[in-house]
Parts: sequence; C-alpha cells; structure tokens
Amino acid sequence: MLTLDVEMEESGTDLAEVVVTGYGTQQKKAFTGAASKIDVKEFSSLVTPSVDKQLAGRAAGVQVSNAGGLVNTPARIRIRGLNSISQNLAPLIVVDGIPFINGNLASTTNSNALGDINPNDIESMEILKDGSATAIYGSRAAGGVIMITTKKGTKNDKLRVNYDVTMGVTNAKNTWDLLNASEFVTIANEKRVNAGAVPNANPNPDGTDTDWLENVLVKNAFNQTHNLNFSGGSRKSQYYFSMGYSDQQGVIISNKNTSYRLRFNFESEMNRFLKFGNSTTLSKQVDFDQNNGSNSLSGAIASSLRQLPNVSPYSTTHPSGFNILFPTVNSMAPAPNLQSVDDNFSNVAFTLRNNINSSDKHRLVNNAFIELSPLKGLKIRSTLGYDILMDYSFAKLDPRHGDGFGSQGSAYNSQQNFQRLTWQNYANYNYSYKNHNLYLTGGYEIQKDQTKWFSGEVRQVSDLFFIQENVIGGSGQLQFAGGNFSKSAIESTFGRLNYDFGGKYFIQGSIRRDGISSLAPETRYGNFPGASVGWRISEEDFWKNSSSLSRVVNDLKFKASYAVVGNALGGFPYLSQFANRAYGNISGLGPSVVGNRELRWEKSTKYDIGLEASLLNNRFTFGVDWFLNDVDDVVLNVPTPPTAGVPNNQIAQNIGRLENRGIEFSLSGDIIQKRDFQWSFNANFTTVNNEIKYLYPQPDGSPTPFIVNGSYNLIMVGEAINVIHGYRFAGVNPNTGNPMYYKADGQLVQHNTSGTTGAALNGYFLAKSIDDATFGASSPLGFADRAILGNAVPTWYGGVGNNFRYKGFDLELFFRFSGGNEIMNFTRQEILLNQQFQNNGTEILTRWTAPGQITNVPKLRNGNGNQINQNGLAISRFVESGDFIRLQNVVIGYNFNSQKLSTATNGFVSGIRIFAQGQNLWTSTKYTGADPENANEAGFDAAVSPQVILLSGGLKVSF
Repeated sequence: MLTLDVEMEESGTDLAEVVVTGYGTQQKKAFTGAASKIDVKEFSSLVTPSVDKQLAGRAAGVQVSNAGGLVNTPARIRIRGLNSISQNLAPLIVVDGIPFINGNLASTTNSNALGDINPNDIESMEILKDGSATAIYGSRAAGGVIMITTKKGTKNDKLRVNYDVTMGVTNAKNTWDLLNASEFVTIANEKRVNAGAVPNANPNPDGTDTDWLENVLVKNAFNQTHNLNFSGGSRKSQYYFSMGYSDQQGVIISNKNTSYRLRFNFESEMNRFLKFGNSTTLSKQVDFDQNNGSNSLSGAIASSLRQLPNVSPYSTTHPSGFNILFPTVNSMAPAPNLQSVDDNFSNVAFTLRNNINSSDKHRLVNNAFIELSPLKGLKIRSTLGYDILMDYSFAKLDPRHGDGFGSQGSAYNSQQNFQRLTWQNYANYNYSYKNHNLYLTGGYEIQKDQTKWFSGEVRQVSDLFFIQENVIGGSGQLQFAGGNFSKSAIESTFGRLNYDFGGKYFIQGSIRRDGISSLAPETRYGNFPGASVGWRISEEDFWKNSSSLSRVVNDLKFKASYAVVGNALGGFPYLSQFANRAYGNISGLGPSVVGNRELRWEKSTKYDIGLEASLLNNRFTFGVDWFLNDVDDVVLNVPTPPTAGVPNNQIAQNIGRLENRGIEFSLSGDIIQKRDFQWSFNANFTTVNNEIKYLYPQPDGSPTPFIVNGSYNLIMVGEAINVIHGYRFAGVNPNTGNPMYYKADGQLVQHNTSGTTGAALNGYFLAKSIDDATFGASSPLGFADRAILGNAVPTWYGGVGNNFRYKGFDLELFFRFSGGNEIMNFTRQEILLNQQFQNNGTEILTRWTAPGQITNVPKLRNGNGNQINQNGLAISRFVESGDFIRLQNVVIGYNFNSQKLSTATNGFVSGIRIFAQGQNLWTSTKYTGADPENANEAGFDAAVSPQVILLSGGLKVSF
C-alpha cells in the first residue's frame, strides 16, 4: 500500500506583491498611491550601524545624504523635497505599525536612534510618498512615512538557524592636500613679508614634517558585525529570535559605535477567532565622539588642518608625552618658529586621546497585540506599544590643554529618559461580491510622549582621577545642575475606504482627525483627508483583445491622488514664556517669548498623477509620477515693531507658503534570464524643484521679498529654500594681485588688500567700468551687489543597480548620483586658504606673486583674510558644483549548492554563502572639497569628518 502524507499550508500575504500601508496592507495592483519598496536583501549584510545609511539612491523621490564619515551620525532623509522652512523635515518612521522614537538624541555625541533596529531583522521597507498613502497618518505625514516590518517566524514546523558574520576595514576616502613643512615655511613667511612683518617660520633642524591628519585619522579601522537568528513555528504559531552585535571604529581615532541588539517576535492563532502576538526589541548602543566643531579650537578636523607641519605633536620632555605647555599656558611649543599657531588651536593629537565624549543608551520597545475575527472578513486589532530610551552621556575635558584648560578641567553628565506609549484600536473589514471588492479600515489611537532630562557638571577639578567616567561630588570647586521635563500627546480617529471593481477601477478615500497638546484648545484638532483613483487600462477588453498591445504591455495602471496632511509643531508655541530678566540691579522675571494661540499645523496639500506598467511578459516594470506639494500655513517668526515691546521683536505665525514639484521615474527588470546566467537591474531618477511662494507682509502691506538666514543664505520668494547669496568673483587683478568683484550693474571693483593705491587705503574697493584700463575712485560693495549663487539642495538624484548571477556566483554593482546644487566651500575659504600663521592647502601655492601672473589666488597678506577671501560671506570663488556620481556598493559572493551541502552534512547545513564587498569605492565630481555630501542642508561644507571607503568580507551559514 502506498501512503502519501500531504501538508497543506495557508496562503499568506506575499510581501513582494503587497504594499504595507498604515494599519493594514494592500495588493500592489490595487494600490493607487505612490510608494517605493526597498529590497532590504541588498544591504542587510553590509557593514552599517543603521538602515538609514544605506537608503541613498534606492528609491525614487527619496533623497538621502550621509554628511561626513562619523559612524554614529544619522542620515538626512528628505522625501519629495523640503516641506517646511522652520519645522520638522524628516519622515515619520513606523516600525511594525507603531511610530518610532527617532533622531539624534544623545547629549554629548552624535547618536542615531534608528540604529536600535538591526538591519538584519528587517523583512520589508516601504516608503509612502504621496498624500493618499500618508494621509492615514494625518498631522505627522508632511515629510512622508517610512514603514518598517520586522521578520516573523515560519509555518513549516522546522527550526531555522542563520548565522552571519562580516568583518572589514575602513579608511578615509578623500582628505585634504596640505602644505608640507618646507612649503609651509615659504608661504608663512611670504604672508608676513607682504604684510610688512618679520618672517617667523623656520625649518625644523630635526627634519620634522608632521602630517597632522595622520595623528587624527585611523588607518584600516576595524569593523565587525555578527548576527544569529532562530525562526520557526507551525501553522498556528510562529516565532523569530535574533541576537546582533556590531562594533564599528570610525576613521577619527575617538569615534566609535558598539551596538548590542536582541529581538523576539511571536504570533499565535488560538483559534479562527483569536490571534495574539508580541514584538520585543532590547538594544544597547555605546557611542564615542569628539569635538566636531568646524571652527572650534579643538575641532578634530578644523584643528588638524590648521596646525603647523614643522611642529611635532609629541614631546620627549613633557610628562604627558605631548607638545603642550601645561601648566604655563594653553598652547604648544612653537619649536623652530618664533610663535605658535595663530588663534591658539589645540594640539588635537592630545585632546582626541584625553578628552571623552560618550553616550551609553539602553532601549526597550515592546508592541503587543490581540486580534479578533468575529465575522468573515472582519478583523479587530488592539495594539499597545511602549518605547523607552535612556541615554547616559558623559563628557570629560582634560585641564592640561585644549577646551578644558580655561575651566581647569570639567566633567559633565546628563541622564535623558524618552518614553512613548501608543495604544491603537482599529478594525479592517474585507467584503467581496461578484466584481465588487470593498476594504474598510477604522480606528482610534492615542500617543503619549514624555521626556526627562537631568545634568550635573563639575569644574576646576582637584585631580584628573575624578573625571574619568562620571561626575563625582566634591571633586571640583564649581558644581552645576540642570534639568527639564516635558509631556505631549496626540489623540486620533481615522478611517479609510478602498473599493475596486473587477480589479479594474479603484477608489480610495481616507480621513484622520488629530488632536495635539502642543496647540491651543481652540486650534488643537484638525482634519486630514485623502483620496485617490486608479484605472488598470490593461484590464479593458480593447486592450486584452489587442495582441500587439497586450503582448508588449502586460499591465498598465493610471492613478491620481489628492490629500491634505500636516506637520505637527513641537513644544507649546501657543504659550508665552518667561525667563530671568534684570530690573536695574535686581534679578526678576520677564517675558522671553510671546505665544500665539492661533498657531496650527503647517498644511501640505499633495497632488500626484502616475502611470505604472509591466512590459514584455512582465520582465520589466516601469513607473512615472508627477507630484506637487503645496505647503501652506508655514510657521515663520514675523517681525513686530520695536515699540510693541515683544521679546526679540517677533511672533510665530502661520503665514508662509512654499511648494515642491517634480517627476519620478523608476525602471527595473530582467535583461538576461538563462539557466546559468541572469542579469537584472533597477534604476530610478527624480527631479525636485522647491520654491518659496510667500513669506509675510512688510509694514506697508507689500510682500516681504526675502529673509536673510545667516551670512550665506537667503530664504527668498521665487527661489528654493536657503539659496546661497553672495558676491560674484571676477578673478585676480594680474597687475596688483588683488581680488576683483562685479557689482550689481556689472561694474568691476578691485578690493585693495595690500598697501595703498593713490589715496585709497588697504581694504577699499576701487572701481572701474568694464572698458577702463585702470581703477579709479572708491566704490564699496554693498548688500545690493550680492547675487544668487546657487541652490543649496539637490534638484535631481537617483540610483542604478545591476545584479549578475552565474551558477553559484553573484555580483552587485550599485551607483547613485545627485546634483543641481551648489556648495559653499567654507573649508577652502577660511581654513585651507587662511591668511593666518597656520597651515594651508596646496592650492595656495598658485598665489599671485608677480605682475602679469594669471591665477585665482590673490596676493597673500598675513592677517588680511577678511579682505582677501571675504571671510564670513559667500563669494562665487568658493561656491562649487555639488554634482556627483558614486559607485556606492560592489558585492561579489558565492552560494554553495544547497543540495550537496545537505547531503554532505546529513541535513545539518542547508546553505553557505561567502562574500566580499566594497562601499563608496569611487566618486566622480568637480567638487574640490573632501566630498560633495559633506555639505549641510544650507549648502555649507565646514571641515566635517571625511567620507570613508569600507572593504569587508563575510560568511552566512544556514542550518
């Protein structure tokens, strides 16, 4: 007799064919919003402290920047442009359905709360972009929503065990070309002589030629990650348990991140009516950092770029072993020079090794749910989420040198406690009748946040022993304490309706009503509606009956959406605030901020029109979306008359308006699909144009044309946010070596920077018309002579990935690109080309030295940087293109034959994969700084840590 044992398994939701949306999922073919699905397998094995570091270039409409190479700095994520001027720009992060506490939260270091999620634990990621997809999150959806779903167990009654390890080294990719000792002596003395001073730099008799960056940067910094997970279950219950360890040394000696992460997910179906589950994350992150100030005297990069190369950082006579003059003064011995470095920049080799900036964070995230299915098609779920993050930060400043010298040493502690309680109750109902399919969602949610912070500090410490790990009471002459406490809450009701007819016509509508404690009671609640439609043209008879159409285009869907979402305000801006104020010589209390009870959410009205297609027997997929985001009620500080007596002469109001519009393209498919060889690819490209439409009225009622935002940027009507604003450089006068500029009317002016010309003193602007041969009377540059020098934010970006497979081998090549923006290279302007007794970049060797010489580097003059380089102002000489293309990842691997492995190990080992990979291997750009991504959102590059190249190899074993 023949007996067959047949096991039937319930059909589950295939994540490759659905979109994970708020409070449910939706079939991709029926989804009428705009979303990008991230293939997490492409970066789950990469050495990375957090998943956000690997998102750049992987999704249309999503612009991700990693500014600098510090391992613990969060990536900057912007979805479809900048959606505010003064409020939050980041997307909402939702993990397993619960909003996730996110951001750079430590007190003394950079830190990334998203690093508490192990990238290896992520099952899927969806980025919701348009209004109809994000409207279900209402007041928090202006910046888009990132949905992260973690791994669950399996239903095959078999325990699965996976272990993977990756180890590698990182190095600084590009640094700065600095003068050597001999070149420094020449340039430093030339600066002095041109200024009428005595030379003060000399070659070091012992041949010292210090590369200060070598004393700051780590070569072959070691990185490792280990992940072990167990999964299994039955048709009724599934579980997933993982342990992860990551240790990543940054390329700056004091920068490091160590992470420990545990996760346990389980779900159980008691019967067909009741299901419950729980997801628990327990993590610890330890970060070490340093003073990263771009112009700080102990800044890791700023100081190393300025220090003198003919001076050693070390000493054989000082007890510390470093070249410092403690206890006499807070400086270094000048060695062969007649003076030490100008501005008293610190011996950064000492400060990075003796100061401490650390953060020790513990986090628990627990989400528990119970789900009832009382009727066919009806599921009622209640989820309780609790998220607590505790940060213990410590900073030690050594009293012997650098930042701690003035305070005679200090120790600082802070304790932060972030808590979030989320309770969701919602129901999903699915009903089908013939060609009619209806899906309803409705629910209620409350979220309560609480933050506590306390700090203690001692200064003038009695001994170094007392400032090693923690503030110790009584260890210093001066003791300080501080603290804060805040609460906030959001109450929400929401509903959504999805309807489709025969898988051909689709309608979706949603609405959310949010109430937030940050706003006054009369403006606390707001409604956020969304709607979208879709039409699968390929399901029409005329399309199916056309062999030429249906054979080439297998599926074609048109979609359009409209929604209104919000950007929530933090704090309590509707309340007036008071602070210490002096009344004569008496301390008192007075108003510091005037609140506005009419403040409400910033409102984003989002429009989207798109087309999705599958081509050539579904081998290729194509998508294009046009989007417009009209942001209204932008919160701005509106000036008030000084006579009104308002603190700071301004009140926050909902008054500005801006918009983002653009186009997204995505294309993916299988180019070759042979038995032994496959080649697939994916590509995306996005254009975004940001424009300020309105700011606020002037006293006469006319619109304000612009707001000056610091020394380098304008927020200007008709332009993008934070355009770079400055003078147009006209080159160097070949006869005098002085810099020249254009005035607004085209007139040429020479900035006299070296002595006198006629009656004009040094520092004057001498003018001539375009055709004149000589410069005449003084004609100073004014604010009106400044021009728009470029956008600070990229206007186009994207990525291209190629995956090749030959038998057991595979190769991935991933490129990404970005451009349309300009960068104000502050590092070049005020550091590398400084006019002080400090080191310089090699560009300064091309300076003007004799009449007739053609160059862009003016004649040098010690102490005259403000005139020669226009320090503190933007000039086109230092504004450079931010365009780049980067080979982001190369991964080559080999998968051993699973059948042979199973046979050889008697079924114990089911899979082995070995791989090698490189990250950030090559960049093509015209930018002369260390890296075009080092600029901040204002387009400002100010001596941040260099980007890194990471080379690693790894092993994955499945049991």
